[in-house]
Amino acid sequence: MCGIVGIIDQQLDSAAVAAISRRMADAIVHRGPDDQGHVAMLGGGIGMRRLSIIDLAGGHQPISNETGDVHVVCNGEIYNFVELRQDLLARGHVFQTGSDTEVVVHLYEEYGDDCLQHLRGMFGLAILDQRRGGRLLLARDRLGKKPIFYAQVGDRLLFGSEMKSLLAAEPTLATPDYRTLGEFFQFGYIHQPRTIYRDILRLPAAHCAVFEQRRLTLKPYWQLNFAPEMGVSAEEWCERLDATLVESVKIRLRSDVPLGVFLSGGLDSSAIVAYASEAGLKPLQTFTIGFDRAEWDESDDAARVARHFGTQHHVLRLDEAAMRDSLDETLLRIIAHCDEPFGDSSALPMYHVSRLAREHVTVVLSGDGGDEMFAGYSIYRGMQFAQSYRRWLPQWLGRQALPGMVQGLARWAPDGWRYRGLHVAKILRDSALPPQLAYRDKASIWQVSELRDLLNEDVWPQVEYVGTQYLPDDLWRILQGPGELIGRLTELDIRSYLLDDILVKVDRMSMAHSLEVRSPLLDQKVAELAARMPTDMKIQGQSGKVVLRRVLQGRLPAPALRKGKQGFSVPLRDWFRGKLSGWVHDYLGPGGYLPAELFRPESVERLLREHQTGQVDHARKIWLLLTFAAWHRQYQRGGAIEPAILGGTAPVHQQRAGATCES
Repeated sequence: MCGIVGIIDQQLDSAAVAAISRRMADAIVHRGPDDQGHVAMLGGGIGMRRLSIIDLAGGHQPISNETGDVHVVCNGEIYNFVELRQDLLARGHVFQTGSDTEVVVHLYEEYGDDCLQHLRGMFGLAILDQRRGGRLLLARDRLGKKPIFYAQVGDRLLFGSEMKSLLAAEPTLATPDYRTLGEFFQFGYIHQPRTIYRDILRLPAAHCAVFEQRRLTLKPYWQLNFAPEMGVSAEEWCERLDATLVESVKIRLRSDVPLGVFLSGGLDSSAIVAYASEAGLKPLQTFTIGFDRAEWDESDDAARVARHFGTQHHVLRLDEAAMRDSLDETLLRIIAHCDEPFGDSSALPMYHVSRLAREHVTVVLSGDGGDEMFAGYSIYRGMQFAQSYRRWLPQWLGRQALPGMVQGLARWAPDGWRYRGLHVAKILRDSALPPQLAYRDKASIWQVSELRDLLNEDVWPQVEYVGTQYLPDDLWRILQGPGELIGRLTELDIRSYLLDDILVKVDRMSMAHSLEVRSPLLDQKVAELAARMPTDMKIQGQSGKVVLRRVLQGRLPAPALRKGKQGFSVPLRDWFRGKLSGWVHDYLGPGGYLPAELFRPESVERLLREHQTGQVDHARKIWLLLTFAAWHRQYQRGGAIEPAILGGTAPVHQQRAGATCES
């Protein structure tokens, strides 16, 4: 695990290349505090910062082939490197180290660009081939767990694991792209390949890019097939899934440093604990976040699973009073590591639980991907409900009368019931829409009309994806395409929400603390198996993850099997109405950090007032505004990020503002 960087520019000599490469790598030292390395030559070079996981003494990068004219840097892990190494040795290749990265350079010698087909893992890698005039190959893993950003400025190509590396080499790249405001405020993230910066792009997942003769060419090398495989019994699906999960977890336990597991108490993370325990991981350490509000707190569920497996269990509790004193700094750290606004508030607990885990281990396994692979999100069942709702109710009743009645009753209810009633009214209103618009309104944080009211009128014409087609072309085709509804929705989420939200959050918040996260449920074999499952193997009635639950029967405590989807949520609704309300108003109100040239102050004030008085739960919208304001504060008013902001890898007991810890 590490951070990689590189520059190709035929006008630069080796000394200039080395200086730029080191500056780029220094910007991401948190991704690899253990080591660094660079290859610099006339016209370009590559570099890295290393977090040592495999072959601690010998795995220095860049790693070269036997003749020293092909070089590789790799961020991530190649889980099947043992098997690949054996095959390459039999083919006559000579290895200098025991690291997983070295198999990449020999695979490239053997298969060329098709070497990517042999890799099973998470990776962002670069191969510099001197034999072919400094040809550069960039590649990103199939599901996009590890990032690569790039920018082409004239004949110069820059790339790195984080945008801050590119900005360190070329500060002029920090030109905001406000066309992306529609994506960000509707969904909380920006779809690949775009970023908040006009000239910085993300290499798409499952893609490689070749830069030679001053030209960059992108191409995909893998794609999931979502055609359901019919005629297979539930028992056989269970057997297939069980065998695949056994292998997926087992190969992710290959490590020369201590491992643990993130445990929320939900089905997915509990499944990983179960399989890791069966595979013999000892000591089995688990890590959980708890909150001071019972509605959001899953720590009791996690403790039950931890007791069942006898793990060494660690809990970090976040409370409102202490967060009041630390949220400003934590928010800046989160955005500094994301390099752009990031609207998922679960980045907050992920940041803290990663810090907790890093005090004890260097690698953790997580349950990420289970909801997308096995249809665990409520929106999938909601879209099925919407089909029936539109079929049986006339539009005037479903779209207006019935939701209006529920909303009217909700406004007279106590706080807890009021929010639930308003939520139900929204579900009914959204369900009456045509399918594509129903998905948008169910998934959106800001509705288009609300967003238009939020942004200044001279900004609105720049904003994209706020019309009938609110997704990029490739994603829009999935939503409108043929096939089962649930298959289309899970494919859409795998290529958007999972890729551009969940995996970004996990990568940035864990690497902020030099912690590696491995996700067995996102193994390519698990993904390929899940994609072929028909809907009734995933959803039956109001229950999701049907086959996964059956596989886990007898392995988990009964409450863990019955537990519904809760999500890695934060009690922001109550915090923003309580002790954090003053801080929120100072941050977003007059004299705060929101750029006046973009937002209408009266709309922001109304939003804060409605939330404070309890009329509406605007917590998710407020968090989006906070993250945008924090990004604007750092990048547009202060220029480059101060190194102190990027700090945060000190032990938890030295940095636990807003938290208490127990083991």
